[in-house]
Amino acid sequence: MGPTKNTNSKEITANRLKTIDRILTALKARKLAIQAQQAQLDANTTEALCYEDVKERMSKAYQRNKRQKKINKLQQIQTHWKGLN
Repeated sequence: MGPTKNTNSKEITANRLKTIDRILTALKARKLAIQAQQAQLDANTTEALCYEDVKERMSKAYQRNKRQKKINKLQQIQTHWKGLN
């Protein structure tokens, strides 16, 4: 009976180690998947921020050009009326 009990104990320990190894492998795979998702989210966030930044700068440039055109038009009108006097 002694050797059988010892063998069973070794088998149980081996099975536990295999189970632990499978769990660790699954956790490592999950960790890699989460890291990949995080990298994708970071890339998407960066892209969205860049888009918003470009959109804001384009809007500011458009407003600046619109203001400048208005100023130029008013200056031309003022010059025209001064020339008539």
